[in-house]
Amino acid sequence: LLGCNSGCDGERIPPKQPQQPLAERGGEAGVDGNGAAIVPGASVVARAPGFLDAPPGSLDKLFEAWDLAERGERSGRALMLFFGDSHTAGDSMTSRLRTTLQAKFGDAGRGLVGAGRPPARHYYQRDVRYGTSGSWRASVGGKNGDAEPFGIVGLRVYGTQKGAQLWVETCAECPAGKSVAQFEILYQAAPGHGNLRFRVDDQPWQQVSTKTAPIEPPHPARQVIPVPDGHHRLTLEHGGGGPLHLYGVALERSRPGVIVDSLGVVGRRLGSLRSWDWSIIGDQLATRDPRLVVLQYGTNEADDPDLDLEAMARYFDETILRIRAAAPTASILILGPPDMAVREGGRACDRMKRAPDAGVVAECEWRTPGVLAEIIAVAHAAASRNKAAFFDTLSAMGGPDRMHGWVVTEPRAAFKDHVHFTDVGYHAWADALSAALLADYARWRSERRLPPSAPLDPPPPVPPSDALLPGPVAP
Repeated sequence: LLGCNSGCDGERIPPKQPQQPLAERGGEAGVDGNGAAIVPGASVVARAPGFLDAPPGSLDKLFEAWDLAERGERSGRALMLFFGDSHTAGDSMTSRLRTTLQAKFGDAGRGLVGAGRPPARHYYQRDVRYGTSGSWRASVGGKNGDAEPFGIVGLRVYGTQKGAQLWVETCAECPAGKSVAQFEILYQAAPGHGNLRFRVDDQPWQQVSTKTAPIEPPHPARQVIPVPDGHHRLTLEHGGGGPLHLYGVALERSRPGVIVDSLGVVGRRLGSLRSWDWSIIGDQLATRDPRLVVLQYGTNEADDPDLDLEAMARYFDETILRIRAAAPTASILILGPPDMAVREGGRACDRMKRAPDAGVVAECEWRTPGVLAEIIAVAHAAASRNKAAFFDTLSAMGGPDRMHGWVVTEPRAAFKDHVHFTDVGYHAWADALSAALLADYARWRSERRLPPSAPLDPPPPVPPSDALLPGPVAP
């Protein structure tokens, strides 16, 4: 089997022992006996990390880039690229990481986003402004009827209307993404494709042809546009001559620091990413040149009645092999899924009448689905087998059957669907992950007799949020 040394047919880290009943545990939000769990609203500095399993050398590429950035070296560009589902697609967790780590290591730019505002049902990006005018369409990875290629962003914007526009802009009022020194347009070149016009701010229009010779096969291409470091808007316009196909725009700065690309697609699984066209994704991943690639999947797998855990193990091996082929200078981290909860009685529990002092019947208790532990075990084993790092989000939340506590806590940390988080919850997840990575980075520096890294200032408090809940892409 491709990329397998052992255990590709379902080897797993043994799942943890079942938790005690809810009645004995109280359902509190994310606490355990280790003093290391995620607590919404708690300071990241005060939280001891204990849920990162990083085999020796597995995070060296990331840490080397962080060290170069701390020393102000021009080569200290630490791109952290996240593939994932709606937890990543909402860009709340990744925005928090972007803000926290750029404050410590430097701001190297906002990173890669879609082209303008893609006409897709669910598209969320923070720390950037974007919009569109005219007629455009989007092909979203995994959506029924949408065709390849999807590219590294997981969607492709295309159109035929001359004069239709898309734009992206730095965000002066956002905690990150305030400045840019280079735009990079990712597009598809092919015979019969049209002209792409672009301009920065109110500067004169420029044009690039996305058309190739008839004998040249279609391929991903890019256009780099340097600008003076600062606030800018890039406008893209259909220049006629054939269809345009655009994957996204990267916003970066010519200085050391951290970049976080949030490339999630709502409702998708690891198998989705594995199945897409890696002749496109691999080329664009090589161009992005990350120092950490994160695979954040597992939530949608837990809702799949036909889930094949042995296939999922193979998907991890094959995807990691492809990532390493395209980005050999990147560390890899598998980010385990967080808690989620279901009721055996389903929605009938909402219609059930009971006395005010009566307890919740067992069928109506919110509990973690049993398959989630199996998914986490497969993911953890895949990380160990492939010498990648693994972060156990479920354990960091305090273990199974905690999600309802996140829903009822104040300020609210999770939505009533018992799957997705508010900004309070996503920021707590990000803070726990950054604390764990930074603690391992401190150990890495100590082993190399490097001076201690500057302390991390506590991130700003998270205000309560009722932001829109990401949902599934319509088939």
